[in-house]
Amino acid sequence: MKVLNPSLVLLFFLLSGCASKTTVYVYAKYLDTTQREEIRNVFDSSQKYRVQFNEFDFPASVTENTLLYSLILLEPETIDAATALSTTAGFPIKYTQGLSQGNHWYTKNSMALFLLPKGKDNKLFFFRQDLVNEYKAQNCNDTTSLHLHKDGSFTLKMTTKSNASDKDMVTGEWKYRQYPFLELRKKEAAYADYYFEIKRFKGADKVSEIDFVKLESLNTGSLPENCSFLIGTRI
Repeated sequence: MKVLNPSLVLLFFLLSGCASKTTVYVYAKYLDTTQREEIRNVFDSSQKYRVQFNEFDFPASVTENTLLYSLILLEPETIDAATALSTTAGFPIKYTQGLSQGNHWYTKNSMALFLLPKGKDNKLFFFRQDLVNEYKAQNCNDTTSLHLHKDGSFTLKMTTKSNASDKDMVTGEWKYRQYPFLELRKKEAAYADYYFEIKRFKGADKVSEIDFVKLESLNTGSLPENCSFLIGTRI
């Protein structure tokens, strides 16, 4: 009888164990490093899950901690177990739902957790990460766009009067201290130069519904009256 190499036997069992694990895709756009570590440590301790974090946007309908699961889970009892583990990590699940289409992972032995920071009224709270984008100017004369960067800097683009093809830029830092107000401070300035009110509303075209974020200027001395910046995301 041929004797199997012990190392090969060990490798087989390790691979078998990994293959049976349920992958948990954690939508962690709004979580800090400490919160992510809490989640990973709790799920790793069970030895039944493989955790993968991502920075993807949430569906517009998700406003509470939510678990979505594939309909072909190898062990359906992992749904209740994952719900309990998420609660242990400090993120109690409010909604649980099976998903048969719409995401790349729905045909796999997997589930997704959409988690929001602790201690927030998430139906009213507007997250800093939601503001990072490039907005198109409306009624702003020479100003064409406002780009709020993830690192906290901003770029205000303008068309010069001398040559419409040339672009001038104002740069600096943006701060979101409290909803619904946004402030921009030019580079090397001592105080904020621009103040905006954040407004969110829904619209639609022939294709689908659109979730709009509008930044309305509050100090007309720096920008023209009725100047605003707008971005739309299809729902």
